[in-house]
Amino acid sequence: MGKNEIGKYIQIVSRQIKRNMDETLKCYNVSGVQSMIIQYIAKKSQKGDIFAKDIEEEFDMRKATVTGIIQLMETNGLIERKTKEEDCRLKMIVLTKKALEIEKIIEKQINVMEKTIVCDMEKEEQEQFLKLLKKASYNLYQFDVQKNQNSLKNKCEKTSCKLHK
Repeated sequence: MGKNEIGKYIQIVSRQIKRNMDETLKCYNVSGVQSMIIQYIAKKSQKGDIFAKDIEEEFDMRKATVTGIIQLMETNGLIERKTKEEDCRLKMIVLTKKALEIEKIIEKQINVMEKTIVCDMEKEEQEQFLKLLKKASYNLYQFDVQKNQNSLKNKCEKTSCKLHK
């Protein structure tokens, strides 16, 4: 394995998937990211209400990023934000009829992409590949947590030093 190639190939595969999804769904005015969110909402809303926070956590996106995507999806008539009766501060995200119709196409395209990605892999290799991707994601999550803790610790130490001068 060449040095520093894992991240490079993850980026390449990610761009290939994004480009394919964007091109396939262009005529519906839906991006690849929006398509994943539509599919997520369609599946998870059967079990309960969906909120922006759920999308942030599921896709490991920042709040500002999700807010921008949701606003664009609302503008494009793909979702509606509805106030939760019990707590008016909470805004549920609900797919529109237009998004539900597109979701069937999205599901088909995601299936094609998944099959294409693993087409030359044995069942065991597919399972191992997914396991390794999840492990890599978890490792990067832990790295971010540690980095943020160190950053907070450094800020506190600097503030403490200034207070003692």
